[in-house]
Amino acid sequence: MRLPFGLNAVLSIQGPRSIYVFSLLIGLLSGFGAYGFNWALTWTESFTFGNLIGYDPGTPAGDLNFHSVGTVAVLSPLWILFLPAIGGLLVGIITSFFCPEAQGGGTDSLIHSFHFNEGKIHTKVPFFKAIATILTLGSGGSGGKEGPTAQIGAGFGSSLANFLGAGARARRTLMLAGTAGGLGAIFRAPLGGAITAVEMVYQEDIESDSLVPCILSSVTAYLTYTSIAGSGSIFSVQEYSLNDYRHIPLYIVLGLLCYVVGYFFVKVYHFVQDIFSKLPLPNYLKPAFGGLIVGCIALLFPEVLGSGFGLIQRMINGEVLTSTSFGFSGPFFLLAVAIFKVFSTSLTVGSGSSGGLLGPSFAIGGMLGAFVGTMANVLFPELNIIVFPFLLVGMGSFFAGVARAPIAGMIMVCDMIGSYALLPALMIVSMIAVVLSHKISIYRNQIKNRFLSPSHHWDMNQDIMDRIRILDHFTEFRKYAMVSEHLSLTQLQSNAPGIQASDFILIGSNEEYKGIVSLRKNRILPEYEAELKNLITCGEIVQDVPAVSQSDTLGKALRILLEYDVDKLAIVEENRCLGYLRYIDLFNAYQNEVKNKNKQRKAV
Repeated sequence: MRLPFGLNAVLSIQGPRSIYVFSLLIGLLSGFGAYGFNWALTWTESFTFGNLIGYDPGTPAGDLNFHSVGTVAVLSPLWILFLPAIGGLLVGIITSFFCPEAQGGGTDSLIHSFHFNEGKIHTKVPFFKAIATILTLGSGGSGGKEGPTAQIGAGFGSSLANFLGAGARARRTLMLAGTAGGLGAIFRAPLGGAITAVEMVYQEDIESDSLVPCILSSVTAYLTYTSIAGSGSIFSVQEYSLNDYRHIPLYIVLGLLCYVVGYFFVKVYHFVQDIFSKLPLPNYLKPAFGGLIVGCIALLFPEVLGSGFGLIQRMINGEVLTSTSFGFSGPFFLLAVAIFKVFSTSLTVGSGSSGGLLGPSFAIGGMLGAFVGTMANVLFPELNIIVFPFLLVGMGSFFAGVARAPIAGMIMVCDMIGSYALLPALMIVSMIAVVLSHKISIYRNQIKNRFLSPSHHWDMNQDIMDRIRILDHFTEFRKYAMVSEHLSLTQLQSNAPGIQASDFILIGSNEEYKGIVSLRKNRILPEYEAELKNLITCGEIVQDVPAVSQSDTLGKALRILLEYDVDKLAIVEENRCLGYLRYIDLFNAYQNEVKNKNKQRKAV
């Protein structure tokens, strides 16, 4: 749907200021959408947890104005076991026959849409995503509610951009603005929602072009949401500040623990995703099977059901969390809840049910923080440790590590508790978790930085690139990742870590260029290495990628890199390979050319 002809001049996007205005509108719609979703979800959970399961997971302070579990029936092992499977079956039917995009976490699909689909989201996705998530979380599945609220907002942004006839760049911005609005509303985090939206799309960068629209949308959504649901942060926390520096070593331990469990979480989640994608079951039954396993876990640890935010609020209030099934408490019970929450979340979302990963990440990190704080109380009673600050710091730091979003993790927690008193501790622990977790991410569609994203190919002025010859900037070329065509694939895999490369230039006996071998596309699994050792040579799996000469342009080289999905390109003269150029080499040459042009203009 496009604008009527007469309204085109009035409402079309004509510059940054119009983007800002539409971001306010998107925030308004996102706030209403988040409220409607949360209202439906809390009433569903009230019925299923209170009347069927017979377990009160608790309610965060910010959601008390909606509804909380009232009269709780007797704990029902039968409902605990089968209700997640029933919910998974209903979700499987929705995602298999009506809206495949509604399955999974939601955030990863938004990231994919941003990078690879010009920010386009089908209009039906937010509606079905909301229903699927209500069924998932309402039946006891382990997930977060940020996925659908982010997609509701992103759907508003994308649909509005289509209605206005906006281009891909504006559509991506409005999509992120909607994402920020959904997050800012549901977590009552006006700044945290905006920072999360612009940071989650990259591993080592932020989408700075969209920051102002995201802030405008997130703040508007937050104000809209709280004007209906009541003011206040999502968690009610007593005042606290880091004034005993003897606690700092404990926070460092927490950072290391967040990294270890975060690494485990990412690996388990991706493993479950891969297993269920290959499972010989109809797609509509896969979420049900995952839900059944979650039910088995919940028979022992009902604490893993739902988002876990209620448990966090109970612990912030000073309650000593005690096992529902076994009646014991203490630090190792909290650690067990965190570990089993890893499995329950991976099985819920990884099997195809609908739920976010941000919420469970907060819950897992909170339990790890509570474990460190409680254990410190046992080992060092003279320090007079208060547990809830460790819990809150663990929340933000764990998410920062697994999502590669250090700023978002810190700011989000501060917004969620309505205080920045814990920011120093959050900075310490988050940086430890992020630095150690530099090679992992829970989101598979994240791209390292904006230079590698298709969304920013417009940044590289192709006219300038096509005017710059390779020989204008390069006289020598790298040769570290050049290998013989006779080298075995197993030997190449062994040598690759030392060379720190994944794509290799293949040369013949006379240094003639043969093509490129990519270990990202060709790799022998460890279990088959013994049988296939030295049987496959690099020459047998070579990819025919065109080479360039020194007289060719950077533009031609860049187009080949993008078309053939390789990270380096051979430079050939008189049939002899002189070396290769990488993405970063092209970008550096481009930047140097732009700087030289700017200097020449200033001199004139």
